[in-house]
Amino acid sequence: MSGVASNRTWGQSLVDGLCQLGAGRFFLSPGARSAPLAAALSGHHVTTHYDERGMAFAALGWAMATGRPAVCVTTSGSAVANLLPACVEAFHSNVPLIFLTADRPPELRGTGANQTIHQPGLFGGFVRYAVDLPCAQEVGAMSRLSDVLSEVVAIAMGPQPGPVHLNVPIREPLLEGGVAAGDEKIEFSRVANSFPFDWPSDFDFQRFASGRGVVAIGRLPVGEQERVGAILDLAEKLGWPVLADAASGARLRPGIIRHADWILQSHDVPPPERVLHFGGALVSKRIGKWLSACRGVDCLQLRMFPERLDPWDQHPYFLRSGIQQFCESVKLFALPMATENWIESWHRADGAVAATIEAELPTDDAISEPVILRALADVAAGTNWPVFLGNSMPIRDFDSCVAAVSNDVVNVFANRGASGIDGNIATVAGLALGCASPLLAVMGDLAALHDLNSLPLLHGLPVTLVIINNGGGGIFRFLPIDVEERLMETPHAWEFRGAAQQFGMDYHQVASLSELRRLLAERHAAPRILECRTDRGGNHALHLRIAEACRALSLSWVD
Repeated sequence: MSGVASNRTWGQSLVDGLCQLGAGRFFLSPGARSAPLAAALSGHHVTTHYDERGMAFAALGWAMATGRPAVCVTTSGSAVANLLPACVEAFHSNVPLIFLTADRPPELRGTGANQTIHQPGLFGGFVRYAVDLPCAQEVGAMSRLSDVLSEVVAIAMGPQPGPVHLNVPIREPLLEGGVAAGDEKIEFSRVANSFPFDWPSDFDFQRFASGRGVVAIGRLPVGEQERVGAILDLAEKLGWPVLADAASGARLRPGIIRHADWILQSHDVPPPERVLHFGGALVSKRIGKWLSACRGVDCLQLRMFPERLDPWDQHPYFLRSGIQQFCESVKLFALPMATENWIESWHRADGAVAATIEAELPTDDAISEPVILRALADVAAGTNWPVFLGNSMPIRDFDSCVAAVSNDVVNVFANRGASGIDGNIATVAGLALGCASPLLAVMGDLAALHDLNSLPLLHGLPVTLVIINNGGGGIFRFLPIDVEERLMETPHAWEFRGAAQQFGMDYHQVASLSELRRLLAERHAAPRILECRTDRGGNHALHLRIAEACRALSLSWVD
């Protein structure tokens, strides 16, 4: 084997190798330099989009929904730089993405050649691994490709999944007229990753289980969301309340504390003695701060990925484990008999706060931001359709206000790695592709405006996109910041009817809660926008009234 290949065979070997190693779908923004890669995609599952930023977020959504690596293919130059926002989100969310970026050959770097930038290292510390491949024509390049691709995919899907970067310099002519001498097919073998779990000798779980504890379920990947029932069973045995984050997949399950963020408006809630924290971070800063009373071995964290999670300087005890592995291993211990007083106190408080929220919400058919999320949760609980929650207020209102209950798993997704409002529509498109079911998505007007040119990615997908348009956001009103409105918010008078028309989508401006419920429950094969107009000043005032009413409650706590 000479190790010398044509660009065509080089591109085909890259694409075939990634497929053999586990890549499930390709996302492409076409360009001339990437022609050898694009030619190799014929016959594969490919989503094309003109904007690399949106394309990469769609790949992120697909990988989130399936747990398999998606491959982003781009041409050279600034096209590659547009991948960075999705790369950052994938890095902080442990989502496997493979960036396959065409490049000018090394001899053109630094010469002022057109569409040539220094692409190696462009993603900095936001990739798990990066490699600058040789050109196809270099002797021995093909013989090394199997090892390189195996390592790249193993890292992308490994103990700490995330984005990886394969930079592909390509010399002209881009697509030769024939197959170069020495071209040979190569075989690739997958590297299996296993995560054995054994109890560490220095952790006394029976001592840990004897305290007045709380189970917190943070954001979970979709595979772990399917296993939250094991957590709920364990919590019942321990007699500990369960606080489930919006993006945990457990928020709608029976028996959890639904309104902990509002309960903790009260200043007499006793702190926990133990915290058993599954998964990632929590949306609610108030809950996180309350849980920070537990430190060291009194705060046990369980998750599959080893990234540090310690915003409150607790120095928690971390165990790397899947939910099922851990809950099965706990059965080896004789757990202390649970007392009912502690958890009953929490359920009484939850019921009182639920009644308070109901009393403060509009009693007529009017639209408000909390009732939009409550209606969406009701429909999701009744249909089992997955949900995407946009950042800022939508995910917070879902986290604190919804009352729906579902005995089944309702998968909930959100871009909470970096918690940005960029790429939300594109992420929804990727999720819909990966989930292969109707999908309910909700986001604010600024998130929708930020990603408006990703609406074409929704074409042909059963997505209901709820846009809460309060004319400019408003979340910063909840912070103690005194800055001129136009410098902290982005007030506008736009609506989304024209955008829906431009991209051939159904559109409804929703005037009432009953209309919203009816539209959400309709099963549609095509994408549609439901625009809900609200007032950001009125929304702020409503949340303040609920908070004040919750603080006025007389809550009793029994150990």
